[in-house]
Amino acid sequence: IFLLLARCCQIHDHCYAQSRQHPACRFLVDNPYTKTYSYSCSGGSITCTDDKDECAAFICNCDRAAAICFARAPYNEEYRKLDTNKHCK
Repeated sequence: IFLLLARCCQIHDHCYAQSRQHPACRFLVDNPYTKTYSYSCSGGSITCTDDKDECAAFICNCDRAAAICFARAPYNEEYRKLDTNKHCK
């Protein structure tokens, strides 16, 4: 499970790195994590709806791909109440 989730993160990070090279993306502080975008969800599908902002659409699709990847990963019930103070440093 961990390797699958790590792969999802790797894909997402690579996509965000590509956004820094995208001609339509000019970030104030070179940070795609602060770019806002519009999307909709219907029937379990995510649709990026920024037709006029090419960069926003690119970032949205990075997050969309990550969400789809994470959704495919099995959920481990034993981590439901994981102590994040202990395990997430």
